[in-house]
Amino acid sequence: MSNSSVYDEFCTKVSALAAGLSLQASFPGVGFDTPAAGAWLEVRWLPNETQNYGLSDDAPSLVQGLGQITVCYRPGDGIVSGIALVDAVIAAFPKGTVIEDVRVYRKPWASSVIVEPDYVMHPVTIAWRGLIS
Repeated sequence: MSNSSVYDEFCTKVSALAAGLSLQASFPGVGFDTPAAGAWLEVRWLPNETQNYGLSDDAPSLVQGLGQITVCYRPGDGIVSGIALVDAVIAAFPKGTVIEDVRVYRKPWASSVIVEPDYVMHPVTIAWRGLIS
């Protein structure tokens, strides 16, 4: 297991979610043209500090981090449709979801709605962690 393999598996799951919702998904470092209308998903990847999980050199390490899927859309119709998509994102990554060799260890949560002049964003955070040798 590596950080890149966990990220790749997370992106695969997000791609499947987006396809199931008939949405496009934007990934870090990949060119993306936001749609003029409708919703889309934006991914952010936030690995965190690795923790020692024992004293010996060959003891396991705790790897952890956050994946963030932001539901985005153009303003004008209120936030109800965005909230419904947030619910779908949360349902797609329940506590216990396996991503490569790590697991989602708590129910994902939505942060406050961010309203910009050109788009509305609903960030959903997915916390993961796992032990590696």
